[in-house]
Amino acid sequence: MAEKRGAGRDGYHHGDLRQAMLDAAEAVLAERGVGGFTLRECARRAGVSAAAPAHHFGNLAGLLTAVATLGFDDISDAMEAAAAQASATGGCRLAAICQAYLETALARPGRFRVVFGRRELDTSDPEMQRAGTRAFGILVAETRAHRAGPAAPPPGPPPEGTAAAPDFAEILLVWSLTHGFTMLLIDGQFDFLVGEAGTGTLLDLFSGRLMQLLVAAVAPDPALAKRRYDG
Repeated sequence: MAEKRGAGRDGYHHGDLRQAMLDAAEAVLAERGVGGFTLRECARRAGVSAAAPAHHFGNLAGLLTAVATLGFDDISDAMEAAAAQASATGGCRLAAICQAYLETALARPGRFRVVFGRRELDTSDPEMQRAGTRAFGILVAETRAHRAGPAAPPPGPPPEGTAAAPDFAEILLVWSLTHGFTMLLIDGQFDFLVGEAGTGTLLDLFSGRLMQLLVAAVAPDPALAKRRYDG
């Protein structure tokens, strides 16, 4: 949609400039990655001047922050849906959320790199803080529920002072292993194992066993963890 100039020099009218910029940002990330991401290119694809996005995002960091917020919410939505599905089928909720994290990142690696990358983000943005807290809260709650056993009440939000909790090492292990495996896949570090067969083959070969090892590692009873993972 072309930009329509208004009365002022920088005036414009765009049916939904914010969404158009986010759509353009996703396209640029998919084609060029985070390293080739610029506000000017996003504005060009949205059909507006380079100055127009300042109305919604302020600057490049503002647009990247909005993308990161979407990324956090995507991960959270996927993890919650996976956990609910695991409960319905008798599967392991912790393994399910880790698999959902992995698959969501692989579906949109550009967005995932913004969430956890080194490009500038506005860490004070309340929406991004909310989204990040939600995602981490799911990880914390499901790790603790897994360690407590199947008779534990449904997981809730993590309490204040999580970093000082005695089980924080287990929480970090779950995140570190899942995130590390995800990044190695995105970066193509395992491609030599399967050649041209691709990431799908890697997932088929390794992700299931990896999740099994993970849930056993953080369970108070490894035998119980195996039963819960196997359903």
